[in-house]
Amino acid sequence: MKGWFPEPTNASARRVATGRITMNVVEAGDGPAILFIHGLGWDHSLWNPTLERLSSRYRVIAPDTRGHGRSDAPDGPYDMTMLAHDYAALLDTLDLAEVCIVGLSQGGMIAQTLTLLRLDLVRSLALVSTSCQSHPSLRENMEARIAAMDEAGPETAAGLAADSIFSARWRLSNPELLKRFITWRTAMPVAPLNASTRALYDFDLSDDLTRISVPTIVIAGEADTLTPPKGMEDIASLIPKAILHRIPGSGHMIPVEQAESLAALLDPFLDQTTRS
Repeated sequence: MKGWFPEPTNASARRVATGRITMNVVEAGDGPAILFIHGLGWDHSLWNPTLERLSSRYRVIAPDTRGHGRSDAPDGPYDMTMLAHDYAALLDTLDLAEVCIVGLSQGGMIAQTLTLLRLDLVRSLALVSTSCQSHPSLRENMEARIAAMDEAGPETAAGLAADSIFSARWRLSNPELLKRFITWRTAMPVAPLNASTRALYDFDLSDDLTRISVPTIVIAGEADTLTPPKGMEDIASLIPKAILHRIPGSGHMIPVEQAESLAALLDPFLDQTTRS
């Protein structure tokens, strides 16, 4: 299965045995390390244009999370602490610490959990389209996808996913990309995707985020219905050094819908927090 975005021209891919699982890792560049964590049902390729853009200044690292892409996909159940420990083990294996972590959606949940588990590994955080707790509506949304896949097949579930992660305006303006997404998501293995989906349930860090002491940028899409901006406001209010930014008109998948707006916020933050 080809990635969502083409691989960076100067990147290399390898499988890294961490002692927990073996993870597929795409890397490029030299300099301060930045770890990119994709969201549920994606893989490292979501970040490929970002890796291409930043690799002249940083060591950029984009793995596939357990159950995704070319990383191991052992039987579930999965949970967020398990996924965070996977990434901690990867950073330990790569002998990296004080890394800037960029996480989208479930990747942002993993990033928050990882920071609370291993503050020594994290220099700064960029949290995009994510949440600090799973609300009942999220469980309902995800269970609807799983039920649709079981009853009507993966293509129907992929269509439901597209409705929740892309803004209505983007879907109307990009019918070919929308069709490509549905085809791409339909081809993904069902069992690990379901296990990863259920890892979202009962997630709640709202009582713990005040312990995160690193500089943090929180980026919300104003048209995001899956992780609404109010939830991003909650994160920014709880993390002492967090700054919130909203991107007008964007749905959940900001790197797809408004990549330039995301870069305009992310790049200055990285420059400031990795070189201070």
